[in-house]
Amino acid sequence: MNTEDDVPETGRPDDASTRRLYVEFEVEPSSSADCPLSGFERDVVEVRQQRTANRCHTDVTLSPDDCGCADDDCTEVVHAASAVGDRCPCEVFSEYGCVPQITEIDGDDVVVETYLPDRDVLTDLVDDLKAVVDGISLRRLKRIGSLEREEPRADVTLNLFELTEKQREAAAAAVAAGYYSRPREADLGELSADLGISKSALSQRLTAVESKLATSAFARATAD
Repeated sequence: MNTEDDVPETGRPDDASTRRLYVEFEVEPSSSADCPLSGFERDVVEVRQQRTANRCHTDVTLSPDDCGCADDDCTEVVHAASAVGDRCPCEVFSEYGCVPQITEIDGDDVVVETYLPDRDVLTDLVDDLKAVVDGISLRRLKRIGSLEREEPRADVTLNLFELTEKQREAAAAAVAAGYYSRPREADLGELSADLGISKSALSQRLTAVESKLATSAFARATAD
């Protein structure tokens, strides 16, 4: 339990830091990672996860709607545990001081949300995640504070393996600065100066990202 000596006058612990970005990934763990969250054939309602020492423990609540039995209430909770290995994405999140929250499981894909301090961490985090997973896509990237003002949306995923490091950096900087906010809170000149590149180079990178987003949205719409 905290005492008055533990918390400064600001009301925060001495080692606390501010999170500025919300990010939601769709991750396909490596087939060699032995992830306890992979391979569920029924819809997943809820996931609770805890790491203790070098073990990952999960409680997964499965939907009763597609179990195929006659019982009106056959919700099932499955517990699984496995060793945390070098190819575990949760280990990467931990190295960056992030707290991953698993919100959805769809086959072998796991949806993870977390909060980040700045765009530089996002760029480095994605690079390290790409090294340990079979697939990773970006579903949402928002500044903290803009979530409450967000209008209803349709999910569009952006395959991060298709973006270059410079394109990811430009997109993260644009979101963090409020370039895509309405009204816009930063212009191209301010962003390019912050990144140390020309306006034309930044425009080309953002156009490439936006084009891939549009392609992804179109592909999802035609598939539905």
